[in-house]
Amino acid sequence: MKFAYVRTMFFVVAAVLCMFSTHAYAEVSIAVVDIDMVLVESKAAKSIQKQIAEKRKTFLAEVKTAEDKLRAEQKALEKQRGELSKEALMKKVQEFESRRITARNTIQTKKQKLEKAYVTAMNLLTKSIYEVCQKVAAEDKIDLIITRQNIVVGSMSLDITKAVMERLNKKLPTLSLTVK
Repeated sequence: MKFAYVRTMFFVVAAVLCMFSTHAYAEVSIAVVDIDMVLVESKAAKSIQKQIAEKRKTFLAEVKTAEDKLRAEQKALEKQRGELSKEALMKKVQEFESRRITARNTIQTKKQKLEKAYVTAMNLLTKSIYEVCQKVAAEDKIDLIITRQNIVVGSMSLDITKAVMERLNKKLPTLSLTVK
């Protein structure tokens, strides 16, 4: 009986020790960056947005000028409707349609080039953010940097967005938008 009691106590103590035993965990340093905020609030991002706004304004003015010119041509063509022969009128209508299609294609091409320039600039900005994050991680010995969008709950002490923004603003204060 005494032996059974000792054996039972041994198993109980062993079980308790197993539950409270310490495990060797590797310490992992984690940080968080609000990429969306950096993509909007950094100096380079604001530079891109300003350039896009200016180019869009110019683009819209060009579109309005082209539309006004086409409307004027269309009105002139309508006035000539009674004065010209059917063949001459058809020829002028075809020429007008050709100019209208050319103008539409030119506008579409310019719009695509502007969009491509924006995407290229934003990709360069994103690449620069990644490079800055790599440097911050190496210097601060951070093992893992994740985006704010992937966090449900977390301590604000993990947030390195401000440091990333400051370094990015020094590295890339402006970014030229190149429309080809």
